[in-house]
Amino acid sequence: MHTAIEAIIIQGHRPKLPYLATGLGSLGWNVRTCESTDTLGELAESCAPQVVILENGDSDLRTAVGIARYGVPNAALIVLVDDADVDDRIVALDAGADACCLMSTDVREICALGRALSRTRKTTPERSGRDTPLWRLTHSGRVLAGPRGQSLPLTFTESAFFLRLLSSPGHRLPRERLVTTPVVGPRRRQSTRSVDVMVSRLRAKAERLGVGLPLLAVRQWGYILLADVAPDGQGDARPSTAPQSSSQSQANYIN
Repeated sequence: MHTAIEAIIIQGHRPKLPYLATGLGSLGWNVRTCESTDTLGELAESCAPQVVILENGDSDLRTAVGIARYGVPNAALIVLVDDADVDDRIVALDAGADACCLMSTDVREICALGRALSRTRKTTPERSGRDTPLWRLTHSGRVLAGPRGQSLPLTFTESAFFLRLLSSPGHRLPRERLVTTPVVGPRRRQSTRSVDVMVSRLRAKAERLGVGLPLLAVRQWGYILLADVAPDGQGDARPSTAPQSSSQSQANYIN
């Protein structure tokens, strides 16, 4: 006899697998559904899920997976993708999914995978409070909150920017990985330049609201978010290993 799994399924208003929730429910799962990651936080607060299933829809997959992973870090995250989309499976796994399933996968196999992943999550030590970033995204990723009660509203593009930084090891990424919509070919340089333009506008907005951003810009490389900077000078405010180029890139704070 299997223990009931608490699960949240994220599907668009036109789900590709409309029978998934009822199918898992018939196998003993307690299933709740929502149409986007915007309401995931509210559902998770009322009852923490063991498994989150995200159906690949019209929204940016990398961002959707990142929000789901950041919003419910202790849940097993399964992403459902179209059978032929190998690139989507790679994107989902790189963004933080624990597993990918094809849309054609039998619901019984998804059920067994969810049970296996939830067992793995139970055996993994939970992060301590010290490991939780003091700077974090709230309100479904649309607000950047700081340790002194700072609150900076974000556009969708700005939210995706901070989401990728917070979801990356060390909270650091090159500009190419921070482009919301990657561009290849001759426009690649222009596309990465758009990240700097966005940060400049973000800096101006933060200054108007009196919010100092612990954002480190590394010349000719990318950005580092010092998400573990503690108030009143507590804690280590320097990254352990700042990336360097062959010309010894200079780093400057954007405050």
